[in-house]
Amino acid sequence: MLFVREHPGAITFSVALHAVIGAALMLGFDFLPGPRTPPRQTVIQATIVDQAAIDREMQRIAEAERAEVARREREEREQREAADAARREREREAEQLRVQREKAAAEEREREAAAERERQRLAEVQRQREAEERRQAEAERQRRAEDERRQAEARKQAELEAELTRALAAEEERRSAEEAGLLDEYIRAIENQIKRNWIRPPTARPGLECVINVAQIPSGDVVGVSFGACNGDDAVKRSIEAAVIKASPLPRPQVPSLFQRNLVITFAPDV
Repeated sequence: MLFVREHPGAITFSVALHAVIGAALMLGFDFLPGPRTPPRQTVIQATIVDQAAIDREMQRIAEAERAEVARREREEREQREAADAARREREREAEQLRVQREKAAAEEREREAAAERERQRLAEVQRQREAEERRQAEAERQRRAEDERRQAEARKQAELEAELTRALAAEEERRSAEEAGLLDEYIRAIENQIKRNWIRPPTARPGLECVINVAQIPSGDVVGVSFGACNGDDAVKRSIEAAVIKASPLPRPQVPSLFQRNLVITFAPDV
């Protein structure tokens, strides 16, 4: 039985106690201390022990002990069950706390992911806006550059047309002046001024004739002298060059269109 296995000491003590009580009842011992008297002859009276009463008492004690053991087992079981329930409750609460923490962590991660997606979206919107602004700015720059190019071409075309008109007018004026003999008159004026400033060297032979290339600026100042065909020696050339320089500034034409930066003059002083 469970009672005997778990509480053998209690059963042994109970059985021994009942055995002592039974023996005392059967022998009629007097356990109370008192003065001893000499032994005397006594008449032993037989005492009949009620075995059924002893059995009933032992059964009652055994039932009481079993009830006590059962009570203790019940209490222990209830304590274990309460401990198990408390443990399960703690585990349940710990599991709920873990689930709540994981849920909170997952929600936090989702919020961070959503925030990151929003940042990326805003960054992409900003990049697209900046790209569109750059595209528009580049298109505007190209449009202005194209407008400026067209305006420059128009100005250049207008200048070319104006220059062509002026050139045509000057050419016409020059042609008219040449037809009127004004160009020859202009060249003779230059030749005469050079002759007036020429000092004839001893080596100059009669019939002297030299082609002179004269470079001048609009004011008539001479900026360069060179020679083409010439039958004079170096001394003659030096005297002619000195005369050209001394004649500067050269006479200017009556018609401005007859002016030439580079003149080709035939110097023949004896003609």
